[in-house]
Amino acid sequence: MIVQPQTQQLQAVQPISDGLDEAICKVLSEILDNGVDVHRCLAAQALGSIGGEAVVEPLIAALLDEDEDVRTDAAAALSKLADPRSGKQLMENLLGDPCAEVKLSAIEALAKLRDEQVIPWLRRIVKGRDEQINWDEQEFYSSGWDDWVDIQVKAVNALADLNASEAVPDIVEAVQDEGGQDMTESSFKAFARMGAPGIVALDTILNENSTRLRRRAAAALAISEAEEAAVPLARAFVDPASSVRAAAMRALAMRLPGDNRLNQFLEDNDAGVRAEAVTLHGQYNPVRLRALIGDASANVQIAALAALANRYDGPTDELLVTALRVKLGDDNDAVSAAAAHALGQLAPQVAEYELSSLIADANRSVDARLGALQGLAVAGGEEAVRALIGVIDDRERQIRLETMSALVRLAGNEEWPNTAGEALLSALNGEYEPEDLPEGVLESAAETAAEETDVGANEEAPAELRKEDKEAFPTSTMNAILADTPEAAKTLNMPKQGIELTPTDMERLALAKQTKRKKRVSLMPNVVLHEDIRRFAARVLGDVNQETVARELAMALTSDDHEVRLAAADSLARIGERTGRLDDDVAEMTVAAMAAGDRDMKLLLIRALAACQGDEIAALLNVHLRDGDAFLRQEAIRALAKQGQVGAEIGNLFNDPDPAVRQSAAEAIAGTGREDAVKPLVEFAMAFEGYHGNRTARLLRDLDGPQASALFIDVLRDPERKRTWTVAIEALAELNCSQPFQADTGAERTTMDNRGGFL
Repeated sequence: MIVQPQTQQLQAVQPISDGLDEAICKVLSEILDNGVDVHRCLAAQALGSIGGEAVVEPLIAALLDEDEDVRTDAAAALSKLADPRSGKQLMENLLGDPCAEVKLSAIEALAKLRDEQVIPWLRRIVKGRDEQINWDEQEFYSSGWDDWVDIQVKAVNALADLNASEAVPDIVEAVQDEGGQDMTESSFKAFARMGAPGIVALDTILNENSTRLRRRAAAALAISEAEEAAVPLARAFVDPASSVRAAAMRALAMRLPGDNRLNQFLEDNDAGVRAEAVTLHGQYNPVRLRALIGDASANVQIAALAALANRYDGPTDELLVTALRVKLGDDNDAVSAAAAHALGQLAPQVAEYELSSLIADANRSVDARLGALQGLAVAGGEEAVRALIGVIDDRERQIRLETMSALVRLAGNEEWPNTAGEALLSALNGEYEPEDLPEGVLESAAETAAEETDVGANEEAPAELRKEDKEAFPTSTMNAILADTPEAAKTLNMPKQGIELTPTDMERLALAKQTKRKKRVSLMPNVVLHEDIRRFAARVLGDVNQETVARELAMALTSDDHEVRLAAADSLARIGERTGRLDDDVAEMTVAAMAAGDRDMKLLLIRALAACQGDEIAALLNVHLRDGDAFLRQEAIRALAKQGQVGAEIGNLFNDPDPAVRQSAAEAIAGTGREDAVKPLVEFAMAFEGYHGNRTARLLRDLDGPQASALFIDVLRDPERKRTWTVAIEALAELNCSQPFQADTGAERTTMDNRGGFL
């Protein structure tokens, strides 16, 4: 039995008639005609989202509503529908309605309707505030923003949509108006869609001295599909400013990434342009891409090597392999790293030998070794795996963590069991203990803390600061002022006997010494190496969907290290989520860990228990439905839902004090697919002042949209339930529109009655 929320109950649902769509349109149209302003706004939005021929006439009538917000929503709805019947009234609103939002929606709708009667008026709007058009002259003074600038831009875009090439001179004039707004970006994009006249305008702009204007014009020409754009675009490709060339290249590469015209940028005289060209287009010219490995610019080399690693489909001959091997020893660590990655991708067998020595070389930089690590991970052979295993206990933490991440990917790609997986299980089981490590490798918290060089109030200063070195440079402004040197005395015009400090000065100095100074915090955590290995192994093993791994993780739940236990529980939960089932012995160990776990541990363990079966598991989860912690209740609901154990206990949580718990309960009940869940969910949508309305409507849409719609219609027909009409209107829109409905009454025009207190 599903418990209904404590709200007024609906009457028995009547059989859904074939005229449900008509009933929805009728009830919303009635509200749009005579409802309160908030409800009229929402009804207009809902009708626009639902669509259909029957909604057009009510929306056209709403264009004459006394409330400008209703007119705005009606115009926006009609712009979505683009029905020819609305053209005449939208034109009247464009010219006579003072509301800027209405004008914006009217322009958009008329452009969609391809109504050429609007073109002359749009041209007049581009030029300025036409006297024959009604404007709200007080808007700027009341809001601080001149809405006409938005209307002007909208008019330019609409003219482009209508391909009104005769309007190009008007737009050019507006762009050149020094007293107007900056319309270059929107106008140039419009020119690109306005045929030959627009292309001519962009070509003319390429002669301007302003790099900014030429850059925007070049980008607009590149996105144009007009044949006339080819010649001026070629001019932009050789512009003296590299930013202009780069803008044209980016825009063309976004539209036509394989265009042969982009080849010329691979030889551009600007290294930045060449590097970006390699990234955008290098894969389409493999011969030139290979040559760019030896480019004079390191950034170009890096881009070329990255392209070879990720997108190269040419031959991998001895010459290319040799070039990559040479780059492994490059002085630039980034180049070396990129070469290692490319070598692993293109020549795995060579990479296994070359990169194994590089990754083990502690004298090389971390970046170079990380590149070798990536290359070995791509190569993936047995030798590569052994090389990676050899640095699991590396001194550099980044190397250790990246190594185990690579090993877990390799473990998942190979047939189980495999060497990579066994190495990670060994790490989980603590085989990398301190006594097995080379001398000096152990990273203790004390060593890391010693690197925090700033001292506090009562700490002893470092030795180098205690030295009585009179030649030492002063370490602070105060030291410089108080330094007992002839230079300081001369500079500050101090008396030979010095300055005598007053009692007030002495008191302030004493207070300054008592003030604790800030310490520099290391970016790397204070970790002990062998503990760090176990913790990260426990975390990454959650990506391996194997029964053996799940069993080892379950045994790690009894570890003495709290971080290991948490990581193991999280990994178990992830494996259970993907596989859908954990073995009985794993379930038994997980239940045992629940008894001793803290709140964070229990959260993870409950997620793991969702993949376990048995009456004992269900009973334990039901106990946590009454837990004092809302997060635990929520996880218990989700776990029971995954097990298919949704009953009255979850239905009772419709009235839980925590909103997340209530929503999870609604999702669980909707997930049962039971017909008797519709009515309680409809009531739940309107409970708690509609807090869960939209999300519950989405659940009902998948469960039984027609039945839920009929119930919401009954609510809208009941004047006694007017407080919940807002929720019902939004729910009808969500249930019956093709796209998810998002109510929008405008932040500046939303009243307290809209959400906080229902009318």
